[in-house]
Amino acid sequence: MINSITENDYALWLFNVKGIGNKSIDKLLCGDRTCKEIYNMDRKELSMFLSAKQVESLIKSRNVWDFEKERQKLTNKGIRFISRIDDEYPEKLKDIADPPFALYVKGRLPDPGKPSVAIIGARMCSEYGRYMARQLGRGLAFAGVQVISGMARGVDGISQKAAMQAGGTSFGIVGSGVDVCYPDDNRDIYEELCISGGVISEYPPGTQPKASFFPMRNRIISALSDVVVVVEARRKSGTQITVDTALEQGKEVLACPGRLTDRLSDGCNYLISQGAGVVIDVNDVIDRLWHVRSRAASQNRALQMPAATTQAPSTETTFAEPDSEEAIETAILESVDVIPISSSSIMEKISERGVEISIPELMKKLFDMSSMGKLSQNGVYFLKREF
Repeated sequence: MINSITENDYALWLFNVKGIGNKSIDKLLCGDRTCKEIYNMDRKELSMFLSAKQVESLIKSRNVWDFEKERQKLTNKGIRFISRIDDEYPEKLKDIADPPFALYVKGRLPDPGKPSVAIIGARMCSEYGRYMARQLGRGLAFAGVQVISGMARGVDGISQKAAMQAGGTSFGIVGSGVDVCYPDDNRDIYEELCISGGVISEYPPGTQPKASFFPMRNRIISALSDVVVVVEARRKSGTQITVDTALEQGKEVLACPGRLTDRLSDGCNYLISQGAGVVIDVNDVIDRLWHVRSRAASQNRALQMPAATTQAPSTETTFAEPDSEEAIETAILESVDVIPISSSSIMEKISERGVEISIPELMKKLFDMSSMGKLSQNGVYFLKREF
């Protein structure tokens, strides 16, 4: 039995030791120590990193933990445990303040290669807030953008439902176990997320929602997103916590303006007065998203640029073999002109050329080509780049 235990099994055990949080786990893992090695450490070694109470808790847990039973519990519920040692762990979470050591996932994680936008706002939103949440969720889905939110009542759930109804993908970051639907009013949203997107939490299955859990989960919502959009919020509200974590993480924050006499718009109007971008419609979000991803792409290219060498250039001529990516790019470039054209029109034109690609894949390709300077973009429209 002991030989069948994987490093991920040991990580699951460590993550569930009572009284040991992310920071304590980081201390234990310093020096490239494995979770298995931590499991086999004696009391004296453990006391170098943990308090006496934590040491006792870890030893007690080690004596009663059943690896096979705990692994099977997750399998039976269709839940995956993804720790920081796993290749699938999101890169976007690794450098934030107090990153979760692990995540529980029902469904899947957001695709790191696709753009993501968090839509957040008041639980008890107005009809205006409901309208904007629906419009933004639907519009982003049509553009192939992943919608991330907290599956809460009001703006969160409405935007996520609209995105999925439009055929898009959404992910709910919850302040409970991923097998707990809260609020129960959003049961339909929860079930659809589990199928077409994902429900994500750092809390073990069975954990009931607790007020103190929600501020913590907000840092994950903002971290997994490229841009955060506030639809409607009071001046002092839980939404502000997500905004604060987003700003700390260097994320772009946008807000929908509202009437000065409307208390539900106080938070958004204040954010705009402090420099947040203004959202009138989904084009504003997509335009800002393009700038964010273009900037990130430029930074990545700069980091990956090889150092200059004194080696003489080769006189040998090489030719790259054509592949499907080149065919897609060629079809796109032949479909655009100096007059802006929508992504749906581009889809029709390249389909006529026999190129098959999904809408999300096309949107990613258009974003990538724009960031590389091969296309120009104006909101959700694309055109030939002028040189």
